[in-house]
Amino acid sequence: MLLSHNESCNILPSTLIKIANLLESIGMKVFLIGARALLLHGINIGRETRDWNLTITSPFTKDVRDTITNVLRSKGFKVQWRKWGLLVEDDIHVDINYAPLILDEEWIKRSKDICDNVYLPSLEDLVILKLMSGEKKDISDVKRVIAQVKNIDLNYLLKRASEAGLEKELTKILRRMGVRIGA
Repeated sequence: MLLSHNESCNILPSTLIKIANLLESIGMKVFLIGARALLLHGINIGRETRDWNLTITSPFTKDVRDTITNVLRSKGFKVQWRKWGLLVEDDIHVDINYAPLILDEEWIKRSKDICDNVYLPSLEDLVILKLMSGEKKDISDVKRVIAQVKNIDLNYLLKRASEAGLEKELTKILRRMGVRIGA
C-alpha cells in the first residue's frame, strides 16, 4: 500500500528532497527508482540498500550533466561523474542515473507524486527497469515483486517488456513462477 503524500515526505530524507527541489529549479522532474522505490511500493526485497536512486526527465547530455553538477556543488554537495550518471554525497548517497529508455509520457502518467518533485514510478515500470539492468540482485527483485503482488497489471508489464526488447526474459521468469500468460 502506497503512503500518502505527507507520509512519504516524512520518511524521505530531507537531503533527497533538497536535491529534488534543486533539480526542479532547473526544470527537471525526479523519479525515485531502484530498491528504495520498491520498498515504498510495499515490496519486501529481502536485502538492505544504502543508496537512493533517482532518474530525471531530461536527456543526459553534457550540458545537463554540467548544469546539475554546478547547481548541486553550489549548494555544497559532493558530485562525482560516473558512467551511469552522477553520484551525489552528503549525509546520504544519491545516484542520479541516466534517464531510462522507457521514461516517456506513459511512464510519467502512471507515476505518483509522493513529495515535492519526487515521483514514484508504477511497480510495472520499476520491474522493467530491473529487467533492463540484468544484474542478479535486480532479477531477484523482479521475482520478489511477482511473488508479492497479486494485482500487477500483467498486460502493461508485458507491453513494456516487449517495447524494451525484454519480453523473453520476463516471460521466462513469469512461467517459472507459475504465472499464467495470455488466454
